[in-house]
Amino acid sequence: MKKGQQLHELIHSMSKSEKRYFKVNSNKECSIYERLFDLICTQSTYDSGALRQCLEQEKIKSPLTRIQHHLYQLVLASLAAFQKNKHPRYAVLHAIQQYIMLRDRGLHHQGRQLLQKALKIAQQYNYYGLMLEIYDLMEDWITEEMNYNKVLGHKQQLQDSMVKHLTYTSHIADLKEKIYELRLFFLEHNFARTAEHKAFLLQYLSPCERELKREQNQLKRRLLLTILVYVYYGLQDYKSLLLTEKRRLGLLDKDAFGAHISPFLVYAYHRNLLWILLRNKNYAAHQLLVQKMQENDYWKGRFTSNFYAVKLEIAEKVTQLYARVEQGHYRPAYHQIDQLWSFYQQTEKHWDSNLLVHALIVFMNTTFCLGKYNETIDWLQWLERKIPPSDLLPYRNMGKIAHLLIHDGLGASQYIQNVLESTRIRLYRKHAFFEVASLFLKFFKKKINRSVVVEEALLLEYKKKMEKVAVQEGQKGFFILFNFVDWFDSKLQDCTIAALNRNF
Repeated sequence: MKKGQQLHELIHSMSKSEKRYFKVNSNKECSIYERLFDLICTQSTYDSGALRQCLEQEKIKSPLTRIQHHLYQLVLASLAAFQKNKHPRYAVLHAIQQYIMLRDRGLHHQGRQLLQKALKIAQQYNYYGLMLEIYDLMEDWITEEMNYNKVLGHKQQLQDSMVKHLTYTSHIADLKEKIYELRLFFLEHNFARTAEHKAFLLQYLSPCERELKREQNQLKRRLLLTILVYVYYGLQDYKSLLLTEKRRLGLLDKDAFGAHISPFLVYAYHRNLLWILLRNKNYAAHQLLVQKMQENDYWKGRFTSNFYAVKLEIAEKVTQLYARVEQGHYRPAYHQIDQLWSFYQQTEKHWDSNLLVHALIVFMNTTFCLGKYNETIDWLQWLERKIPPSDLLPYRNMGKIAHLLIHDGLGASQYIQNVLESTRIRLYRKHAFFEVASLFLKFFKKKINRSVVVEEALLLEYKKKMEKVAVQEGQKGFFILFNFVDWFDSKLQDCTIAALNRNF
């Protein structure tokens, strides 16, 4: 991405307060930067031509690229100055920066108070890396210090800090390594599908629960809770998952900075809770949380950019649509698809790939259940064309099955026969995947070799098999996305899934 586009994104990420701070503290003699700043603020999309025209009017001969680069640095410096009183890490870094400037001018005695204040903040918020940096800078004082006790005291402080730093960071690194292991498990398997998977997850459970009971450090508590979130999700224990996620969110009120919770994590935890409430079928609680987040700007006020506010709005809209589909309200959900897709086009850069995949699956689910198969195939093709294969890893085995079900709805029997006979599908079956996929492959293989007269018996046979699969620990997680038993019922009743008689 070119610097001009980066500058445009940076300026448009700023809040009104940050923009006002930049203009108030800008150098009036360099008004060209303020002019360009104001002009970029008015541009919905980056327009370099308008910026060049502005330079020509002001008779500025410097290249636009050089001006933009300098303006970018000015904006960053302004944001750092603005944030130093709002975030403790900014305050520590700012004090270190100021001390170094004073020290290099032979005025380190002027910065002692700054550095001592920064040390207290670093100790309070567990910034042990910054604490070591501060102790290193204090060496300037000791070199000229003639008081034996003061030098001895500083030596002891440095040693104590080093021991705490090594012990602390070792424990933090160990917890983060566990999180990475669980994250990789989630990306590969999505949830426990075998006894080995379950055993792998359970090894983390008891030790983390015991440690959490006695741990007081907020950052360590957050990491332990994150491990438990992954474990409970993998075990599909949604009740425990809900309680754990609420405890992790509770850290925001206790000590968000001490727990090192970034704006992204604030967003991610709220997004996760929205999904967990749906997994527990707590639709009323889900809607209440959406309303509460819309009315309460606590977390939006702490982090001045509206970037994560938009991301959370996306999560709200996607999960609300998901809730409607999950409750069988297909027609109201269908009317929301165009609105959500339009919102996606306006806010594309804010979307997580995970939320986009979920939204597309809900679009396919809704149109398929309403019998709008041509629209379903359009959404499926868009997903396969635009979404990287790595982001579809948990669903990698269901792509072919989705095509089979949709083309069956379209009556494209020749397509189904060609797919089943292809080398690709035979190779595909060699991989371990959901039993759901295997059952559908076997069903369609038998169907093309049978007459219409006995199709009902075949449907009943495989409906029973699918009902058994639906309750298997290693398979039921996929039924969150789509109830495949309903498909057999819809074929038996000769209607769309949305029109099913549930008393059949």
